[in-house]
Amino acid sequence: MRREHFVRTILFAFALALACSAHTSAQTRGATISGHVTDPQGAALRGASVTLYARERTQLRLSTTTDSQGAYSFERLAPGAYLVEAEASGFARSAAREVTLTRSASATLDVQLEVAGVSTEVVVTAADSPQTVDEVSKALTVVGRREMEDRDEATVADALRTVPGLRVQQLGGPGALASIKTRGLRSQDTSVLIDGQRFRDPTAPQGDASGFLSDFTVTDAGRVEVLRGSGSSLYGTNAVGGVVNVVTEEGGGPFRGQLFAEGGSLGFMRGRAQVAGSAGEAERVVYSAAASHLNVTRGVDGDDATRNTSAQGRLLLRLSPTATLTARLYASDTFVQLNEEPQAVGNIPASGIVVARPVARSELRRYESGTPLNQLNIGGATFLPAANDADNSRAGRFFSGALTFAQRPSENFGYSITYHGLVTRNSFRDGPAVPGDPADSPFEPQGPVRNNFDGSIHTLDARTDFRLGRHNSVTAGYEFERESYLNRSFDVTPAGDSTVEVSERSQAFFAQDQMRFLEDRLQLSAGFRAQTFRLSAPRFTPTAGAPYAGINFASPPNAYTGDGSVAYLFRSRGTKLRAHVGNGYREPSLFERFGTFFSSFFGFGALGDPRLAPERSIAFDAGVDQTLASNRVRLSATYFYTRLQEVVGFGDTPNDPFGRFGGFINTGGGLARGVELSAAFAPTRSLDLFASYTFTNSDQRRPQIENILRSLVIPDQQFTLVATERFGRRAAVNFDLVASSNYLAPIFDNRTFRTRAYRFDGMRRADLTASYTLPLSESRSIRFFGKVENLFNQEYYENGFRTPGVNGRAGAALNF
Repeated sequence: MRREHFVRTILFAFALALACSAHTSAQTRGATISGHVTDPQGAALRGASVTLYARERTQLRLSTTTDSQGAYSFERLAPGAYLVEAEASGFARSAAREVTLTRSASATLDVQLEVAGVSTEVVVTAADSPQTVDEVSKALTVVGRREMEDRDEATVADALRTVPGLRVQQLGGPGALASIKTRGLRSQDTSVLIDGQRFRDPTAPQGDASGFLSDFTVTDAGRVEVLRGSGSSLYGTNAVGGVVNVVTEEGGGPFRGQLFAEGGSLGFMRGRAQVAGSAGEAERVVYSAAASHLNVTRGVDGDDATRNTSAQGRLLLRLSPTATLTARLYASDTFVQLNEEPQAVGNIPASGIVVARPVARSELRRYESGTPLNQLNIGGATFLPAANDADNSRAGRFFSGALTFAQRPSENFGYSITYHGLVTRNSFRDGPAVPGDPADSPFEPQGPVRNNFDGSIHTLDARTDFRLGRHNSVTAGYEFERESYLNRSFDVTPAGDSTVEVSERSQAFFAQDQMRFLEDRLQLSAGFRAQTFRLSAPRFTPTAGAPYAGINFASPPNAYTGDGSVAYLFRSRGTKLRAHVGNGYREPSLFERFGTFFSSFFGFGALGDPRLAPERSIAFDAGVDQTLASNRVRLSATYFYTRLQEVVGFGDTPNDPFGRFGGFINTGGGLARGVELSAAFAPTRSLDLFASYTFTNSDQRRPQIENILRSLVIPDQQFTLVATERFGRRAAVNFDLVASSNYLAPIFDNRTFRTRAYRFDGMRRADLTASYTLPLSESRSIRFFGKVENLFNQEYYENGFRTPGVNGRAGAALNF
């Protein structure tokens, strides 16, 4: 009944909004922005991409391409402020220009592109509304479509490796578990968004997106924006250390498309079909859609197959000059063969940090073929890398869909209603030792087992924005969210089967005020968010001895967050000073609240605590951005500080009302501080350089392993370099490098049943990509490309999982 009431509420809200738009649709013809795009000599540029952003409506993004005369036009626009930017192959992207329209008026904006300059673009993640680079008062990095194409990135995680302050880790080859850690914090402290809507797995132990990050292939992504620093007042839970926002391609303009195929080492094959364009008078319908398929038949150890089929798209209906209806979807279906966990071997010290030295590859093969561990030639090795497990696999699916109605009845007032539905499913299978499995592995079950995790999150968001004079833009809104978690475990015998089903509802109120003074040189922003939670009683099968029975589930503590930022631009000097402070939160996951384990001998055992308070943090960063040499050089320096005041950990639970001896508890967190330095150069019209250095000092208030306070998996230092050389408008070569210092990672020792801290060497990965575009006609071309990953063939391990050595692939893309 509650679900039906929720659906009826959504349908009524959209019906009412559409009725309002129909009433006003005939009252105005709309305004127009048009102009020409030219090169530095004034010659018209055909095929240049021009993008328009509505200042007060994040959902309204329109894109078109110039005709043979370099002309473009956006029609049927509502009154208000807009940002316009243009780009073309072989030229630097233009700085965004603001245009303000009055009712039924027209404006002309001509754009001249320069042959060299540091790329700038409009961003939406820093304030949940479009901003120019000069207006952003927070640390933010954009990885654009062209950069992902130049580097031939297959996944979003790979595309983010070179972003300052990020530690991107993948435990093996393609399809293996990936994680993103921001500024020395945990994986669950980074919020993942798709077009501004939260993506997280409600069945994950920490309720974050890490279980699906490796499934985010580059399908129809226009760009990825990365906000570093607290974002909870805007984006809610998990945005403690930062936000990753995958923005779908806008579409618009004449019909166009691409057919893409590549293949190479590891049994790697990938294909993609993509279309975009518009239809109807004055582009009433704007669309972009793509489907991709990734198939890896061998992987790192020859038996790490993975398959991924994804679809992503966006459809915008311009109901009237003042009203739009936007639909967006992203779906994925994945299969991955998994390996066993690494384990400690050899003569290692009884305490302290262990230097990571892997068992020789030949000995690992013997172990995988059935040789017992005690018969291997261990030598001086200290750990056994993740061994192949022939019948261990994961099948994952997700569907994320959003529908937004937005209307702006007047220049100073607008509102939007958004429904977002997210469905996730993971199925893990494993079985007893079979040919191809280690003979004495401690991780093999006695028979076939399966664990299914099904989750869903339904969100209704209603917000309004209005301008208070020229200087203030205010956004306020309400959000309702319902999430559910279902775990079905199938053991070796039916007596061991169990089911757990739990759900939670929450409501949030939020507001933000953006202020601009002194001819827009001074930018101020303040935000606030309050969220309440309501739990439902969990359901267990079998019911006998089920935990949490007969307990009154009082509402858990509320979450309150605030955020403030300031930036001042010395326009004549090209200098911007900025500072950002905010507190973040993460709501405890459903597993942390109601997590259990089940045994046919002992029944259910409780791990979770429904009384858990949200995690709390406070973060501050300050920095300076400097532009030099007529926008050919941009330097940035940022100091950051984040304290996790209270987190959810695992520990002893004496005198526990749920009968637990140990489980999830609220405890002290950690502290991360450091420096991010970056520089972007355009020394010539054909060469773009980007380099960054990040120093991170991250510690825990309580040891995670033994007496070690240093945070795990976080290197103290990381350096990145991206260099792109273009040879005319047809050929390009890209080189990118990620190098980091050593780091600590946990490895389990099944001989002593202890987890030990191992020191692993840092990553030294370099990739080289080259491409050549062959024109076929005015509107068609074919692009040939090739890529070599891990160019210097460095052998390195992520938490004991071996990563690919030098490997290559090549392909072609037909553009039409």
